[in-house]
Amino acid sequence: MKNVIICYVVLLAAVLPTQAQPASSCNEKAFQEIIAQWKDGYNNGDAAKVAALYAEDANYLTQHFVTGIVHGKAAIQAYVQRGIDARYQVESIKILRQECSGDFAYAITRYDSNNGGQKAFGVNLVVLKKTAGRWLIVAHEAAVPDPATAVQSLEIPEKH
Repeated sequence: MKNVIICYVVLLAAVLPTQAQPASSCNEKAFQEIIAQWKDGYNNGDAAKVAALYAEDANYLTQHFVTGIVHGKAAIQAYVQRGIDARYQVESIKILRQECSGDFAYAITRYDSNNGGQKAFGVNLVVLKKTAGRWLIVAHEAAVPDPATAVQSLEIPEKH
């Protein structure tokens, strides 16, 4: 596990109805609180606090696990513990976009981290479901771009 992966969620079109509500109808304060708890738990070595933010059967998709999918709250806690043990630190997490529809929501975030003295950044897609009045992460996808191999531009050529 080379880089910290933070609050990304996979959103499948089938999960949310097509009529997503505007971001203003999302509970931004609740999402900011989830991010703050995730960061605090991670940076203070409390993998159980981080895992408590996930539903029992949540999925965490990451390039840093052999199968690419960590399934279930207990496995997510063990995975997070690996990053904590490596002494990774999350410096910041920022919500770039969020959408809600009823009891489902997603957030796209960007994070900056310090992984053993190496600065890194990544993006997350986090899907949340409101259960018993509480937002829980049901899917989380983390991606760490590799600047050396990443596409540098998306210029669209003119058609002739």
